[in-house]
Amino acid sequence: CSNSSTIAVNFYQQPVANAGTGGDNCGLRFNLLATPSYGVGTWTITSGPGNATFSPDQNTPNASVVVDAFGTYELTWIEVNGTCSDQDSIVITFFDVPSANAGTGGEECDMDFVLNASPGDGTGTWTLTSGPGNATFTPDQNQPDATVTVDQYGTYDFVWTEVNVACQSIDMVRVVFRALPPVSAGRDTIICKDESVQLQANGEGIFLWEPAAMVNDPNISDPDATPGSTTIFKVTLTDQYGCINSA
Repeated sequence: CSNSSTIAVNFYQQPVANAGTGGDNCGLRFNLLATPSYGVGTWTITSGPGNATFSPDQNTPNASVVVDAFGTYELTWIEVNGTCSDQDSIVITFFDVPSANAGTGGEECDMDFVLNASPGDGTGTWTLTSGPGNATFTPDQNQPDATVTVDQYGTYDFVWTEVNVACQSIDMVRVVFRALPPVSAGRDTIICKDESVQLQANGEGIFLWEPAAMVNDPNISDPDATPGSTTIFKVTLTDQYGCINSA
């Protein structure tokens, strides 16, 4: 007499999960880089402040993950081969990407200009990127509305950089610093009562003499003046850029 029995034994290769690397990320999307070994791999979110979706799906080793809230997440890559499994996790911190807004530049008739950046997420810093001279920022270069002072007239470019940990954004403004137009009212003159005198200003631009009622044309450089008594005449000159000086 005899008898027999058989069994089936399945031998599975032990998977070795490798989730790749995480780190700091700018924005809500991150490209995962798991290294597949054996079996079927699956991405899962194990912790974090929001939800996550995987594209094209959670079984793709190099899927893109998109979260719906900034913060720190732990993602786990699980590989299952029959009854054998292994897992590996990575940590990713998603940071909001700043959007720098340096405001507007313009033209200035002196050496000081009030900057007007709009602060966002992160830390902002003003820097001089081009110009004929040096610049200082008051109260400091991290103030969005700092006053910048240059030591030479000319055209300057200033960059406002916002940094949020690993993420940054920049924006630039251009400011033209112009010197005041030189102007002279001429020399002092002594005349007799009821006499007139021709005033003589030097400069280029639009003139305005005061008191206007005592000259025949207050808007020319050399009007005739008829003062009734000792009078101080003031001339104001406006140049082509709108800069104003007086004497």
